[in-house]
Amino acid sequence: MNFKRALALTLSVVTFAACSVTAFAAPKKMADGTMFDAEFYAKQYPDVANAVGTSEKALYNHYVNNGRAEGRFATADAAAAAGQSAIASATPAATTNFVALKDLANYKSLKKKMTNQEFQQAYDVAYQLVAPLAGMSRQDQLVGVATGIRMGVDLGVVTYTTEAPHYNDPYGYFVTGVGSCAGCTRATGLCLNILGIPYEHVNENQWGHQWCRVPMGDGTYWICDAYGLYCGPEPAPYKHPYIQ
Repeated sequence: MNFKRALALTLSVVTFAACSVTAFAAPKKMADGTMFDAEFYAKQYPDVANAVGTSEKALYNHYVNNGRAEGRFATADAAAAAGQSAIASATPAATTNFVALKDLANYKSLKKKMTNQEFQQAYDVAYQLVAPLAGMSRQDQLVGVATGIRMGVDLGVVTYTTEAPHYNDPYGYFVTGVGSCAGCTRATGLCLNILGIPYEHVNENQWGHQWCRVPMGDGTYWICDAYGLYCGPEPAPYKHPYIQ
């Protein structure tokens, strides 16, 4: 499955999670009243399972202490409901003037070494991802972009690498299914620019973790980083995540 195929199946960025699951055991009501499906959580988030193991207790502790804040879902039903809510609340695309490829604010940075044809292919996939976000607030658009980009990793559509061709550009992330934090940042930035959102590529062209720094229009900035599992206001505790 490639990123374009995943988008065609989902129609909305946050429904990646719902589309990736098939059949799981019925969710269990935990002591605090939360419905939780350990099997779903482990399969949906292999990075978590690799880090804490697959026991129900360990997975639930991760969800309570970290996963909920990171936007992860406790059950397949919760993932599906979130996707349906996003679709229902999205304003028709006519209310937003999407930015054409040639007019992207960060055109030179985003293009990197892509050919014009490759850049167009990446743009077309990114456009499909952001279309359901038309008319939403900037905060909601940032969360939607970060969630959609991250789901590519969580579904196994994108493999982390710093060696494959196009590892650091949107074509690699969206079309060939490879990407480093630089590629993830440019894929994110492409989505933001299509929505008309400016951003700073932090640590661009350096061997260090990279992400999008976005002005919110009120003097504050947000971090938008799918690989870093964070989308929210600065400052934030930060370290390079483990990407399987």
